[in-house]
Amino acid sequence: MKQGIRSGASALAMMAMAAMPQVSHADEAGQQSGTVGLEEIVVTAQRKAESAQKAAIAISVVTAEALTKAGVNSAATLNSVAPSLTVAQGGGATTSYFVRGVGNFTNNAYSDPAVAFNYDGVYIGRPTSTGSAFFDLERIEVLKGPQGTLYGRNATGGAVNVLPAKPVIGKLMGAASLGYGNFNAIDGDAMINVPVGDNTAVRLAGKVVDSKGYYSDGTGNTKSQALRAQILTQPSAAVSLRLAADWAHNGGMGVGATYDGLLNFTPGAPASANAPANYTYVPANLGAWSGLLSPKASAFFANTVIGGSFISPAPLDKPFINDTNWGVEGEANLDTSIGKVTTLLAYRKSTLDDLFNGAPSFRGARTKESSHQFSAEVRLAGKPIGPVEWLIGGFFYDENVQGNSTYNQYLVSSIQSYTIGTKSYAGFGRLVFHATDHFRLVAGGRYTRDEKRIDGLANTLLDLCTNAPPPAGNGCFGGPSVPTGLTLADIAAQIPASQLPAGFPTAPGDVRPFGNAGNILTYAPVAVNKPLNNNRFTYRLAAEYDVGPQSLAYLSYETGYRSGGFALATGRETYAPEFIDAYTAGIKNRLMGNRLQINVEAFLWKYRNQQVSHFGFGSDGLTTYFTTNVGKSTIKGVDIDFQFKATPTTLLLGDVQYVDNTLDQFTYNVPRGGTSLPPAVGCPYAPGTEGGLPVYTIDCSGKPGLNSPRWSLNGGIRQDVPLGDYTLQLSLDGLYRSNRVIGFEYLAQHNSGDDFTADASIAFGPQDQRWQLTAWVRNLTDNNVRILTQYNNNVGGVIATSYAPPRTYGARASVKF
Repeated sequence: MKQGIRSGASALAMMAMAAMPQVSHADEAGQQSGTVGLEEIVVTAQRKAESAQKAAIAISVVTAEALTKAGVNSAATLNSVAPSLTVAQGGGATTSYFVRGVGNFTNNAYSDPAVAFNYDGVYIGRPTSTGSAFFDLERIEVLKGPQGTLYGRNATGGAVNVLPAKPVIGKLMGAASLGYGNFNAIDGDAMINVPVGDNTAVRLAGKVVDSKGYYSDGTGNTKSQALRAQILTQPSAAVSLRLAADWAHNGGMGVGATYDGLLNFTPGAPASANAPANYTYVPANLGAWSGLLSPKASAFFANTVIGGSFISPAPLDKPFINDTNWGVEGEANLDTSIGKVTTLLAYRKSTLDDLFNGAPSFRGARTKESSHQFSAEVRLAGKPIGPVEWLIGGFFYDENVQGNSTYNQYLVSSIQSYTIGTKSYAGFGRLVFHATDHFRLVAGGRYTRDEKRIDGLANTLLDLCTNAPPPAGNGCFGGPSVPTGLTLADIAAQIPASQLPAGFPTAPGDVRPFGNAGNILTYAPVAVNKPLNNNRFTYRLAAEYDVGPQSLAYLSYETGYRSGGFALATGRETYAPEFIDAYTAGIKNRLMGNRLQINVEAFLWKYRNQQVSHFGFGSDGLTTYFTTNVGKSTIKGVDIDFQFKATPTTLLLGDVQYVDNTLDQFTYNVPRGGTSLPPAVGCPYAPGTEGGLPVYTIDCSGKPGLNSPRWSLNGGIRQDVPLGDYTLQLSLDGLYRSNRVIGFEYLAQHNSGDDFTADASIAFGPQDQRWQLTAWVRNLTDNNVRILTQYNNNVGGVIATSYAPPRTYGARASVKF
């Protein structure tokens, strides 16, 4: 750790806090006239427009200019601009958000995210529907800590607000940019804003991203297109109406991964640096960018994994993504005699057709899913009554998901069909009492009722070997493996009749010979058809004090709640809500004539009934993916960020975050006995019973929380060099993160290690920025940054890791009028 701290401290001088507000074009023009000062960024995180420096909450703001410089064009690239936020992409369209370790590897429709993602003010229920929102933006707000009052359910870790640029009345303007980089990366976008009469404007925007995969097998590529249209009208000073529609398509092969190696069951083997007790580790010796489909990776899998599993070396299914998301929304603002009424109605639909094998246990995992949601929110920001500001509101959310999924793990395949519905109702309010001109007390509350239902069926298809494994017997090496399909009929149609001499099993428990090497085929169904209702009151209490004209101190206590949900797993059908209590103390300062900004936040979060999604065993002993409540944790730390306008043309930025995320209680059970192997985990375990069945009780208490680096350091420099009527803009950014746990079992391979990445750009253009040419490089040092490691013992104990992109570079031309 000391070495990591020294590395981070030495890197801090050259690292950039891209997530903090940047110098605006207007401010740059002011610099040329000799004025010096940091700009004010207006945010709406508290459902009102206010300066980010006057908002008594823990928030990071990323401006449109900072997003462009950092190359943010998807959810995954947010990692580079928000130090407290970690975005992990799993198989297919899965996107998981973590704030200071609060989050979940959400991989199915049965569980909800712990960080609320809001696009244009609308809560997006499925993390799979967030990938194409990042173009023509005004800003991104990252709220740290539970947001149970104004944002409600499923915001235990925080909220990410993605805010598109709105139409501008009375102004004709447009912009376009086109970039090209290595991996044949093309990134283009365009926008036009057209006034219509004196009180209406239309804004159209679009984006295209196309790049070759950075893994040698072609995975990690991007193919996406997105469009957005808005119309804004203000028929009077008291009325504002906006209608918006957007559409996006994501394609390509999806996120890639590379084999790390495998854990071999070795009875009696002592624990080592690379393997737990009773296991030995065999490294794959493949490069970070090998991919799972490359010839070397396929050879490793066939020679070591398939051989150990006693089935024929069928190749992995080729992955693909074919997802479409669209939505419409209407926003109305009306000034009345008692206050401002805001109404936001939205409908969104998402269709997924994905196949992935990023998890090391999958030959192929296929999902065909359709979801749609309707939401309505009404708020009244009342006019002050004496010293009291007030706000009340109501919220309704209705989501329906219908789909089929299959998870083919060679020896075990789970074929699932499901219909899931969620209705959520909430009422909320907020009061601000101005005790003095400089001291305020804040109280807010929200009551939420969630009504959920599921009608699901999971057929678990088993490909078993009837022979003893070597050296006791011949095993079933060379026997057939089960193909991937979305239904049992689909799978049966793909198997040659010669491999099923007695036919495909037609009822649960049927045992049919499969091939001629000793395999048998059978299946067991798991049906879940039930409702689940949760209710919760969450609240926030705070005190704010203006220490000086540009200094604000605040204390707050806030609660958060994430609703429970379902799983298609015997004995794991439902799980309970999780809760978080957050204590925050902070101070925001502007000093030296508005040239220096220093913000400090100290936080203590108590996280209980914590939900974690992972692979494990149901009470029937079958491998499945489910969510459980595993315990509680304590998260505490300090976040310090600064900006310093050293000269009219020089801006220094930085952020230091220290987080101690400790699992106070974290236990779960896995089956013991029969063919079950001792668990391959980095935590202590002991034999026990659950429901009369023998289990191992695994205790990971005292371990660090997932995706929670102890140290995160960002910082850097922006330098403008005037060249007559032109300007050269230099930018150097960087990010250091200490080790974090990126896998559930706490194996040695689930440690990311310390990593440091640096980005740089140089831009040239006229001072009015009508056009600009930019050259950029990201991950300058070409470091291998591990973002997700997965393990499953069902297929030879394989471990695989997904990596962030290697060094990328390119150029971009932009023009605006």
